[in-house]
Amino acid sequence: MKKEKKIIQGSDMKEKKEPSKKRLIGIVIIVAVIVLGYWGSTKIIQNKSASLDSEVDTSVVVATVKGENIQLGDLEKIKASIPQLKDIPMQVVYNQLLEAYINNKVILDQAKKQGLQNTPEVQKALKDAEDQILFQAYLAKKLQERMTPDKLQAIYQQEVQNFVPQDEIRARHILVATQKEANDIIIQLKAGADFATLADKYSLDKDPNALNGGDLGYFTKNMMIPEFADAAFALDKGKFSANPVKTAFGWHVIKVEDIRKSTPPAYDEVEEAVKARFAEVTATQIIQEERDKAQVKVFDIFKTQQPVSQSTSTPVTSVAPTVEPEAVEQEEVTETEAVAVPAQE
Repeated sequence: MKKEKKIIQGSDMKEKKEPSKKRLIGIVIIVAVIVLGYWGSTKIIQNKSASLDSEVDTSVVVATVKGENIQLGDLEKIKASIPQLKDIPMQVVYNQLLEAYINNKVILDQAKKQGLQNTPEVQKALKDAEDQILFQAYLAKKLQERMTPDKLQAIYQQEVQNFVPQDEIRARHILVATQKEANDIIIQLKAGADFATLADKYSLDKDPNALNGGDLGYFTKNMMIPEFADAAFALDKGKFSANPVKTAFGWHVIKVEDIRKSTPPAYDEVEEAVKARFAEVTATQIIQEERDKAQVKVFDIFKTQQPVSQSTSTPVTSVAPTVEPEAVEQEEVTETEAVAVPAQE
C-alpha cells in the first residue's frame, strides 16, 4: 500500500490511508459519459502523465473490436488521465480498463452508426461540453499566470504553522483470507520466522509495498480504518499481534517497527495538494473579477423585480467557493465513486 501525502497531517485536509490498495482497486470503472469524457485533458492543474509500470511495448495489441486493434498504449493513455489511478500499477487495473474500453467502443460505434451524434439532444450536450472545456481552459490559463513559487510556499508555510504533531507508527502487515491462515502465520512468527519474509510469501496485499515485507510506512491512527488502527496502536515497538485482526479486507497480522511523533512532510511531498489549494481559492477570485467587469445584474424574481446588488450576489461556479485555505478539504475517493473512462478512436 503506497503512502500518499495529500496535505500536511494535523491540518483540516487529512491524509486517508487504508491497509490495502484493494479499496482503490474496487473503484468502479464504468462506461464513459460523453459530457465528462473530456475532463482528463482539461483539468485546472494538469497531472503529470503516468508512464508504463514496466518496459512493455505500448503497441502490443490487447484486443480487437470488429477487426480494429486496441493497443496497450490506448489503455495507458486512459490510466494516465485518471488521477485516482495514477499511482496504481497497470497490472492491477488492466482488466477493468480493458473491459471499460471495449464496452465504450461497442456502444459508441452503435450510437454513431444510428446517427445519434446528430440528434438535437446530443448536439446540445456536446455544446454544453464545449462550453465547459472553454471555461476550464480559461481558468487554467489564468491560474498558470498567477501561480508562482512564492505563493505556493506561502500556502505550505501556513500549513506548517498549523501543523499539530500526532503519534504515529511504522508497521508491517500480512493480509490473508482466513483466520486459520493468520493463526498459522502467528505460530511461525513465534517460532522465530522473519515477518518481512512471510509477508512477501503469504500476503494478499500485492501492491509494490507488499513486496517490501508488507511495510506500510509511518501513519497516524486516523489514517487507518478503526479495526486496523486500534490493533496496530495497541502494540509496543517490535511486537506483532498475538491474535489475527479482522477487517473488511480479510485477516491481518501486524508488526510495529517504530513509534514516534509525526512531523510536517517536505514541500515536494505535498506540492500537488498545495497547487490544488491555490487553484481552489484563486479560481473563485478570477471568476469574481470577471463578474465585476461584466456589470452583472441579478433579479430576485420572488420578491421585488428590482436589481440585486452585485455585492450581495453569489456567483454559481463549478469550482470551490472562496474559503480560508485551512478550511479546504481534499475530496476522498470511495469504493462507489465512478471513474469516467474516455473512449479512444
